[in-house]
Amino acid sequence: MPKKRPKLVALVKRIAAVRRIVDQQQALLERLRITGQPTTEAEGALRTYVSSLTYLMDHERRMREDAQAKKGETKKTRARIIQLNGAAFGRRDPLPR
Repeated sequence: MPKKRPKLVALVKRIAAVRRIVDQQQALLERLRITGQPTTEAEGALRTYVSSLTYLMDHERRMREDAQAKKGETKKTRARIIQLNGAAFGRRDPLPR
């Protein structure tokens, strides 16, 4: 049986991996601070990783919202929406034949 929403599953795995990277980078940054070494590059990398994580988490949220919205949608309701949209533009059958 195929997996449901394989893209979402892959995205969740990627988010977990990026979270681990962010944690590792924060630990590295702390070690650099303790030893008195320059932290500029590590801080820049951390900002990049956090930015990527934020983007991925937002993408996951949007994918879940889309999946939830599509749950209630059936072929019949979709056809009715298309029909109503077509009628709004003055055509009886909005789909080209």
